[in-house]
Amino acid sequence: MIRFIFISIIISALALFTGCSHEHESESEEHGHEHGGAVSVTQYTDSTEIFMEYPALVINQNAEFLIHLTDLKDFKAVTEGVLIAKFKNSNGTEVTVTEEKPARDGIYIPTVSFPEAGNYTMTINLHGEQVSDVIVVDDVKVYASEAELPHVDEEESSGISFLKEQQWKIDFANEPVTKRKMQKSVLATGEIEAKPENYSKVTSPIAGTVLNKNNTSVKSIGDYVKEGEVLLNISPSADAGANIQKIKNDYLLAKSEYERVQNLYEKNAVPQKRLNEAKFEYESKKASYNSLSDQIKITETGYSVIAPISGYVEKINFNLGENLNAGQELYTIINPNRLILKANVPAAQIEAAVNSNDASFQIEGFNSSYEISDLNGRKISVAAGLNETNRTIPVYYEFNNPQNKIKIGMFAEVYVKVGEAAVTLAIPESAIVNEDGLHTAYVQTEGESFEKRILKTGIIDDEYVEIIHGLKSGERVVTEGAYQVRLASLSPESAIGHGHAH
Repeated sequence: MIRFIFISIIISALALFTGCSHEHESESEEHGHEHGGAVSVTQYTDSTEIFMEYPALVINQNAEFLIHLTDLKDFKAVTEGVLIAKFKNSNGTEVTVTEEKPARDGIYIPTVSFPEAGNYTMTINLHGEQVSDVIVVDDVKVYASEAELPHVDEEESSGISFLKEQQWKIDFANEPVTKRKMQKSVLATGEIEAKPENYSKVTSPIAGTVLNKNNTSVKSIGDYVKEGEVLLNISPSADAGANIQKIKNDYLLAKSEYERVQNLYEKNAVPQKRLNEAKFEYESKKASYNSLSDQIKITETGYSVIAPISGYVEKINFNLGENLNAGQELYTIINPNRLILKANVPAAQIEAAVNSNDASFQIEGFNSSYEISDLNGRKISVAAGLNETNRTIPVYYEFNNPQNKIKIGMFAEVYVKVGEAAVTLAIPESAIVNEDGLHTAYVQTEGESFEKRILKTGIIDDEYVEIIHGLKSGERVVTEGAYQVRLASLSPESAIGHGHAH
């Protein structure tokens, strides 16, 4: 007795979940395949899914079209917009109906009467802020009399019923099975790093003070600066100013002496040794002077610190009015246009790391995946030794940063490419449901009907799974909400068909 009650509770809960009885029961029109030739249509545009049901059509009889519209941006119900449905046959006969808004969220129910039999083309124009679209449905057949209606034996559906009103209430999505370039890969962890030449810490070359009056337009965090552009002005201390002047004077004196000795040497007035000594002294003083001039420019108010590279100001480590020491860090500048991906490949996959020339990766906070080769990237090197802590070998790639979206320090999930690429059927990993050790997926055969498929899968590449057997190109698999469809399949009423009261 207890067992019977427990089973009854489970069946009742499943029936409630699958929503076989709707809050719309007050209306008598049922939608679904019915005796007498009722029709259902499921079509997709780039923007909209239409699931439409209508009864067998006879001239001069009112017929309700039950039109479910789904916004493919988020697979939610279309909740507003004017719908104009125009029917036209080969004789030029036209019938037009207009619905100013949905009867309920996602559902338009226009009533149509046809004056002439034949095959009509139905053109739906949807105009709204949420979505605007044009949907064309061919072969809307209208019969001359009820006697001409085809006799259809009602068959019990073996599919899974999961209604539009249920789909719209959950995170739901589907995606067509397509062919993709797939390549075996090795999973690795990764992190984004800056290229050394695109990362610079700017230090103060001299001791001095950052006076407010001389720094009215000092650079701020996030500012873009060009190489050689002034970052800030420093008023040097007496010792620092004297030292800079000495470096400059020593350089000019060494240059003058070298030019004088070179002139004498050309006249055979001094030996080669003397010329070499003057040249060495000149080049030594020149290097010191150039090193200083690469960092600062002499101005009327003191010395201006200049940007060593082009990029964005990432950090500022001083305050206006502060006294600076020589060598004190002032700015961090980063140019993120081209970055480094460090992939930590497991030691067991060293051969793959050495032979691979490409990789794809996904970073935290982004749904998109990126391919190194698509970002004008390349593999730079494989480290000479293992990381003894986690037994991985670092593999380095460099790549262009699209719109500078990828940030230094981000962690990444990396797929190091192995072997040759091949074009094959594939679906997202999210569409795979593991049931009793079997890989399965749920195919949406119509707007509210689904089929469970047992799959034979192959390699995984960039979060897509190769399909060897079980699916055909163009079929639409559930990529979000598959578990809820599976629950619906457990209901004893899920196989009755997709008809329900509205």
